[in-house]
Amino acid sequence: MTQSSFSSLLFADTQLPEQVAAVMAAIETDIIRSRILPRTRLIEDHLMEDYAAKRHVVRAALAELQRLGVVVKPPHLGAQLRRFDRQGLEDLYHMRRVLHHAAIEMIEFPVPPERLAAVEAACQAHAQAAASGELIAIHRTNMAFHRELYGLCDNPYLAESIRLHDWLSFPVRAYGVADAQALEQACDEHQAMVQAVRAGNRAALDALSVAHMGRARSLYEEKFLSR
Repeated sequence: MTQSSFSSLLFADTQLPEQVAAVMAAIETDIIRSRILPRTRLIEDHLMEDYAAKRHVVRAALAELQRLGVVVKPPHLGAQLRRFDRQGLEDLYHMRRVLHHAAIEMIEFPVPPERLAAVEAACQAHAQAAASGELIAIHRTNMAFHRELYGLCDNPYLAESIRLHDWLSFPVRAYGVADAQALEQACDEHQAMVQAVRAGNRAALDALSVAHMGRARSLYEEKFLSR
């Protein structure tokens, strides 16, 4: 999958320049690989050297990641990867549960065959990415699966809120991408979600939606909040 197709996959409302999308993907990959940790300063000169990119490209990538909530700029400290404390993490995941529950309540069953097929295709794309081991593809196809699944609510404002909270939680969820056990569990849960949609089982889908958030959050808590 090319960087331009990644850009169109995740940024349907904004077609990012290919060079900006490439730097964003490189930063995301380094977050997933734990090369960039929460509160790590993102210094333009270093990023330019690491990613062989011009300053305006790096700035544009950081600005987009800041818009999505992945990067923050505390006063006098410069850009850095967002870090959550325990209360912030609880607040974020409470909001994600509220949004997902609302979307699932709005899905009309049975889901039309062509829309079910789109969810199934997104699930399969993520499974293929997981098998490939390509970290950025795993992350992006996971986001795409969530977009197709929760998009079944047919409320564009709710679906967009879920997409934005997926990005807000990326500094947390990133640690599940490179963890083999967490990734296997995510693939299994995606399949179970598809089966619940196919069966029109709202209660099962709602329970899976909540459980699906748990593994990556636990990894984050173990790394950064257990000390």
